[in-house]
Amino acid sequence: MSDSRDTWRMGDLLDAMSGSHIPNYVTMVIQEVQNWLVSSLSEDYTVDLTEIASGEHTASADMEYLFSQIEWANSYADVLPSKTEPRQEDALILSVGQMILDEGLRMLVDHAALFGRDICRRVWLITDTWVIGDVLPYMAHLKALRENGIQLHCMLVTPWNYVEVPWNKETEERK
Repeated sequence: MSDSRDTWRMGDLLDAMSGSHIPNYVTMVIQEVQNWLVSSLSEDYTVDLTEIASGEHTASADMEYLFSQIEWANSYADVLPSKTEPRQEDALILSVGQMILDEGLRMLVDHAALFGRDICRRVWLITDTWVIGDVLPYMAHLKALRENGIQLHCMLVTPWNYVEVPWNKETEERK
C-alpha cells in the first residue's frame, strides 16, 4: 500500500479483489445470492406492475426463499436482517433485492455499534448495488467502527461474479 491512506494503487485493488481472505462460508453465501440473482433475471421471473404499485410484489417471498437457502450460515455468523439477538463475532448483512444499500449500511452500523457491540468483530456486507452517494454519509461511522477494532468488508455481487469493494484498513494493509 502506498504511504498515503487516501491513495490506492492498482495492486492494492487487485489484491483486495482476489478474495483470498474471504471465509468459505461467505463465498458459499455469495454463490447462493448469485443463484438467486440469476433466477430473478430468468425468463420465468416476471414482475406485475400492479403488484409493485400496490406494495404486494412477490420479491419479499423471493427474499424468504434466499434466507431459507442460507439458513445454515447462522452457525458461522449473525445473518441480518434478523430478529435474533447477536451471538457471533461475524455478522453477514444481506443488502440485495428490495433492500437498498442505505438500509444495509444502516444495519451494519446499528449491529456493530449498538446491538452486537460487545460481540461483533467482523461484518460482511453483501450487496448487489454500489452507490457512492449512499456510502459517503456513513464514512465517519465506518471509520469509528474500524478504530474500535471492527473489520468491515463490502462484497459487491452480480449474477456473474463478485468483488470486495476496498474501503477499510484491513484491505489497505494487504499488499
